[in-house]
This record gives sequence, C-alpha cells and structure tokens, in this order.
Amino acid sequence: MRSIGEARAKAILKAPFNSINLSEWLFTLSAEDYDACAEGHQSASQGILPSGKRVSTNSEIVGSYFMIQHYVEEISKADRVLVVSPNTVLWLDDKRYVILEITWELFLEKLDSESCILHCRVHSATDNEAFLSLSKANNAQYEEGESPFQLHINEETPLFAQDIQRKALAGLWN
Repeated sequence: MRSIGEARAKAILKAPFNSINLSEWLFTLSAEDYDACAEGHQSASQGILPSGKRVSTNSEIVGSYFMIQHYVEEISKADRVLVVSPNTVLWLDDKRYVILEITWELFLEKLDSESCILHCRVHSATDNEAFLSLSKANNAQYEEGESPFQLHINEETPLFAQDIQRKALAGLWN
C-alpha cells in the first residue's frame, strides 16, 4: 500500500476528560448522529465480527466520491480509538471503483478539569497506481489544507466533538 494522504483536525470538548469514552461513542454511534456530523455522511451501523472485534460501517460522500468504510477496532480505549478499514470502496463514477485502506484515529488531550481536545487523524492508502496518479494530480490544484479530504475532516471533527460532549455531559458513560 502507498499513502494517498493524511488529514488532521482537532476540536475543544467542554466536558471532563473522565466523562468521555471514545470507544463506546464510536461503536454505539447511531446513523442519525453520524449523519448529523457532516453534510456528506449518509449512514452508519455497528456490529461485531466473528473474531469478537467491533466494526463500524459508514457510508459518506467526500468531495465527489461515494465511499463505504468497514472500520475494525485495533485500539479501543476511553481516550483513544484507532480503527482500520482495509477494504474501503470508493466509487470514481457509476462504473469504476477503487479499494482503499483507511486508518482513522481519535484521541483526547486533557486541557483542564472541565475540557479537553479531540484530535482526529485519517490516513488513506492504496495499491492502485492509476488512482494514486489521479489523486496526486487532483490534490495539486488545492492550496495546503483545502483538499476535499481535509475539508471533510475539518467539518466533521467539531461536530463529532459536539456529539461526544453532549453524551458525556448527559452521563452516558458513567
């Protein structure tokens, strides 16, 4: 696999660090709550694989591409979640698609007794050389931080933080 790119964003959560559980948030996220966190979000569902690992299946539009991810838990803690979708399908158009590997990481940084920072990092990779060339050419037209991929992460991260904050303050994980 070769790297396509990485996007990072962060947002403030006004909730005590110990009241948040990123693992439970991600693996109980309803389709409605996921859809509300970005314009391109279409749906989400959760499940458990035969291996016992949890999976979050999401569908979304990033830029002009429709994607379906199957995020399998790799690290699953209250303050850090790292999930990998080894077989993300990204449709280029109605006849062509490419398989990507997407790694999504969320982690918390404590600021004080009543707030913390939510960090979001998403990395994508593929072994499809044609798509790598297309992606490189497409990304060359954008200023630093302005690619559709980065803009999507910038949009969803503060909305994820709001959803996590709302649930933490409601005592969902206590």
